[in-house]
Amino acid sequence: MTLNVHFVGIGGIHMSALAHILLDDSLVVSGCDRADSPILQPLRDRGARIMIGHNEHHVTTATHVVRTAAVPESHPEIARTIELGIPLQTRAELLSEIAAPRDVITVGGTHGKTTTTAMIAHAMRASGRDAGYVIGGEVPGFCVHARRGNDPWLVLEADEYGRAFHHYTPQVAVLTNCEPDHLDYYGSQAALEEAFLRYVGTVKQQGTLIAGVDSPLAVDIASKLEVQRPDVQIVTCSSRVPADYRISSNGEEFELATPSSKISGRLSQPGEYQQQNAAIALAALDVAGFDGPAAAEALSTFKGVNRRFQLHGETNDVLVLDDYAHHPTEVSAAIAAARQRWPDRRFVVLFQPHTYTRTSYLLDGFRSCFAAADIVYTVDTYAARAMSGEEMTAEQLAGEIVAPKASYAGSVERSAELAADQAQAGDLIITMGAGDIDAAGPIILSRLGADS
Repeated sequence: MTLNVHFVGIGGIHMSALAHILLDDSLVVSGCDRADSPILQPLRDRGARIMIGHNEHHVTTATHVVRTAAVPESHPEIARTIELGIPLQTRAELLSEIAAPRDVITVGGTHGKTTTTAMIAHAMRASGRDAGYVIGGEVPGFCVHARRGNDPWLVLEADEYGRAFHHYTPQVAVLTNCEPDHLDYYGSQAALEEAFLRYVGTVKQQGTLIAGVDSPLAVDIASKLEVQRPDVQIVTCSSRVPADYRISSNGEEFELATPSSKISGRLSQPGEYQQQNAAIALAALDVAGFDGPAAAEALSTFKGVNRRFQLHGETNDVLVLDDYAHHPTEVSAAIAAARQRWPDRRFVVLFQPHTYTRTSYLLDGFRSCFAAADIVYTVDTYAARAMSGEEMTAEQLAGEIVAPKASYAGSVERSAELAADQAQAGDLIITMGAGDIDAAGPIILSRLGADS
C-alpha cells in the first residue's frame, strides 16, 4: 500500500520541513493551511498536493495524518481522522521516528537555535557529506530547509514550545542558552527550566551536551545534568568566560580556542551572538568528528538564515534590514550587531510585538532593549488570537519603552509608509519581529523609489 501522509498546517516552517523529508522518500504527501504562502511552492514543485483552507474531506484518502501540538482534536480534519481511525501523529512524534536510527545532533535553546542548526548543516554539506538536516528557517543556498540525507548524521532544530524537544534521543544535545520565554505555555520560569533539563537529559548514554555558558540558566542546567547523568560529557562554549571552546573576535574575524588547537575563521555577519553561535556549531562538528579548520572555513561562506539580519535593499543611502528578533535579548543583540557594522547611521526600528501575552510578561526587558536605536515605532501586535482584556497592546508598549521614546505606528503598511516618508539619507531602517513585519521592507523601498 502506498503511504499518503497528510499534514494539517503544512505551511508552518517545521511542518513543511517534515513534508520535504517524506518527499525525499518518494511518499505521497498532501497538506492544507489556512492561507497560501511562499513556503508552499517548493512543496508543490516536488509533487505535494496542497489545499488552502481546512475541510474534513481532505483526510479521506490519507493513510497517516500529522498535526502540530497546537492543533486541537476538535479541528475538523483531526476529528475526521479520529473518526476514520487513521493513524495520527504530532510533528515531534514523526520527527522522532525519522531521527531514531540516526546519529543525531539536536540544537535547543531560547535564542540562536535556527542559525546554529543551519551553520552545522552548512559545514556538513561543505565537507562533502550527505548529512540530514531539519532547520526552522529558510537558508540561502539550500534548495529546501530539510533533507533526509544518506549520512549517519542528522542535525535538527529542537523547539521547546509544546515540549517538542523531549521526543528525541540525540548523540549530541546542544543548549545554546536559556531565558524566560513561552511562559504562556509553561506557566513559570521553574517549569521552563525543568523542561530544558529534561531536554538535555534525553542525550544517549555516553553522549555529549554542548552548553553555551554565557547564559547563567544554561550553566545551571548543565550543572544539574552533570549530577544526574555522570555518563554525559559536558562541553562548554563561550565568548566571555573560560570554556572548552572559547571564541574571541575582531569584528567579523574570529579565533576559536579548542581543547586541542586554535582555529581561525571569518563570519559574514557581525555581532557577538553570531560568534557564540559559531563557537557552538564548531564544537558540535568537532565532537561529531568533522574537521575543525575545514568547518571554520565553511562558515566563511555561510550567508545566514532568511529573516535573521537580512538586508532587504538600499536606496538614496537608506538601508532596510529585517530581523526575526522578538525577545528583548534578541532585540538588543540585533541592534548591537547593526551598530558594529553601521556605527554612524541613524537607526529607525519598526518593532512588531509577538502575541499580547509575551509582550506583557517580557515588558521589563522591552522597556530598555531599544536603547541603542535612535527612533522606535511599535507596530500592531502579531497574534493568533484576540486579547483577553488584560494584556498589552503595541500602542501601550510604545508608552512603556524608556529609551528612546517610542511612538505607535499602527499596521505594518502604515508603519512602512511612515518610516519611508520620514527617512533621511544615512538611515538604517530595521523591521523587527517574528510575525509579518518583514512585509514592510519592500513597501519602504518601493515608496523610496527602489526595487526590493
